[in-house]
Amino acid sequence: MSEVEDRSVHLAVTSPPYWQIKDYGAPGQIGFNDSYQDYINSLSLVWSECIRVLHPGCRLCIDVGDQFARAALYGRYKVIPIRTEIIKFCESAGLDYMGAVIWQKVTTTNTSGGASIMGSYPYPRNGILKLDYEFILIFKKPGKAPPVSPESREKSALSAAEWNLYFSGHWNFPGEKKSGHLAAFPEELPRRLIRMFSFEGDTVLDPFLGSGTTTLAAASLGRNSIGYEINGEFLPCLREKLGLSEPTLFPGSDYIFLKQPPLDFNPAREIQRLPYIFTDPQTVSRRADPKKVNYGSGVDGASKPREKYYRVKKVLSPERLLLSEGLSIRLLGIRESAEKKSEAVQFLTDKTRGQKVYLRYDNPQRDEQGNQLCYLYLSNRTFLNAHLLKKGLAGLDTSREFRLKGRFESIMAKKAGTSAP
Repeated sequence: MSEVEDRSVHLAVTSPPYWQIKDYGAPGQIGFNDSYQDYINSLSLVWSECIRVLHPGCRLCIDVGDQFARAALYGRYKVIPIRTEIIKFCESAGLDYMGAVIWQKVTTTNTSGGASIMGSYPYPRNGILKLDYEFILIFKKPGKAPPVSPESREKSALSAAEWNLYFSGHWNFPGEKKSGHLAAFPEELPRRLIRMFSFEGDTVLDPFLGSGTTTLAAASLGRNSIGYEINGEFLPCLREKLGLSEPTLFPGSDYIFLKQPPLDFNPAREIQRLPYIFTDPQTVSRRADPKKVNYGSGVDGASKPREKYYRVKKVLSPERLLLSEGLSIRLLGIRESAEKKSEAVQFLTDKTRGQKVYLRYDNPQRDEQGNQLCYLYLSNRTFLNAHLLKKGLAGLDTSREFRLKGRFESIMAKKAGTSAP
């Protein structure tokens, strides 16, 4: 990160790439072709740079989960606690470990048999815990924090409800559905950390930017951001997420995209300079190619991602529904019609009763009340937003921009017997 000055960043938020599970398709990537020892030490090079650019008194937050080592790939089943070596390195490099938030989510990882029930069910001894959680490790760089203006301090204040929720130590919200980027975390994760540990006008860093979720969250909260991404194929996804084709998304925001020139950088040499070098006591190595033993989690961009399914717990209105896992959603493009409200609620209730549903998203992904903005589909691909409009059970909401606005306008125009402009 030679472009970033020492002590110039006020918060770093990131999630490192998986080890030998996801192929991000870029030369020099960390994780897929590495031994576990090389993987951990390569990550440590990144943490070292984060520490260099981080201002004293500021935080580094790393989202990382324990990882399955499957028997078919590694000879026996075990769980690899990646977080332990991250904590060892960061403390060796001078950071203070401030604890971890446990983020409860739904696992997308299968056992070797592909079953959703893990292990020797229904018999004891060899049952396997679901890894349906991740750790958000929080580190502080010792020293005096930068001064903050009274105006920025007040604008960045948290409500009592936000404070109690964010600092509770246990978070419960769903993970992000895979799309253009293989494994993006949900916007809610960096949004909370940015609210907790930075002020308006601060600079947020993500060294594994991916599809740009951290940059999106930072921009929506009035923070500057810096991101690094090794795979240039994610650039269109990043532009789309930031709404660069829609200049009204973040008025006054400027984005600069730079391609880093080739560096005279020798990872093996730099690793020897680290304050802590990991040596793998068990020499974990794979016995098969993950691309040839695919359990549905999407090894590379060519793998077809599985849908994340929910159940509808309650239809609150034609616009809002409560799903399993406590997820509250608002249907994009749908405006409640007073005279058709009860009929629309009954339609949605009947359609979703006993059915699995899945979501599609636009950006930004939440409304002002924190509801997930989405398009709602049944598992058979019935598009419920569109059906509400086609049946005349709701009006078209044009108060916000969304990707399928033109399609919905065509539906409404067809119902009115005219052509869309």
